[in-house]
Amino acid sequence: MSAPQRFVEYLQERGYHPRSSAHGNKLNELLLKDLFDSCESFRSAAKSGKIVYKANYSVGKGSPTSWNLDLVVGPPANSQKILIGELSEGEPSEIWIGIDQKTVMTEHGKARRNRQRDLDALHDTLHRKNPKTVVGALMVLNIADRFQSPLRQSVTTHKNIERLVRETIELYKGLPRSSKGSAGLDALGVMVVSHTNLKDQSTLVVDDPAPQLGDSLHYRTFLEDLCRAFRTRFSVTVT
Repeated sequence: MSAPQRFVEYLQERGYHPRSSAHGNKLNELLLKDLFDSCESFRSAAKSGKIVYKANYSVGKGSPTSWNLDLVVGPPANSQKILIGELSEGEPSEIWIGIDQKTVMTEHGKARRNRQRDLDALHDTLHRKNPKTVVGALMVLNIADRFQSPLRQSVTTHKNIERLVRETIELYKGLPRSSKGSAGLDALGVMVVSHTNLKDQSTLVVDDPAPQLGDSLHYRTFLEDLCRAFRTRFSVTVT
């Protein structure tokens, strides 16, 4: 499960821009690889061509409840040619897994509340459309004490950043969780990084206040929750 470390290496090399989808696309790629490698039921469905993935997917396009999801997985549309043996990109006929990524790089006090409201609406919207959909969210929190936004000339200094990150993690722990496809997120993970967008070394934070192994928000737990929900709800379909 290498996505967190490899994502930090990507940030170090390419930097972060809030108006670009490049970092989100990279995280999609890394997450899918980890899920494929760690989840037998997911891997089996992918290798037999029973699921495809799509990034930046619009759910309910044109409707009042439309939602742009960073990543969706589901059975392929009938007309598609699927490459057997690996997970293929394609148009899903329905959503079996829907994942949103949220990043808080700066202005934590304001951004964390906005992200909380987004995730609360996410699970409600997707589960209303299909209670079986596995709804996940992956958060990236920046613990660097300064950050250079490409949208500003000055460097923002983050005061009491460790406290802010700790409080933000606790805030997300309070989001509704579900194991039955009803109200709540089925999987929620938090990655803590230290990234300034300058020439400093970017690092993945694994010590406190980052979620520890076994914590409900740890990346490994996030993958396990995704896998468990996928296996439980779609096991008859993928076997």
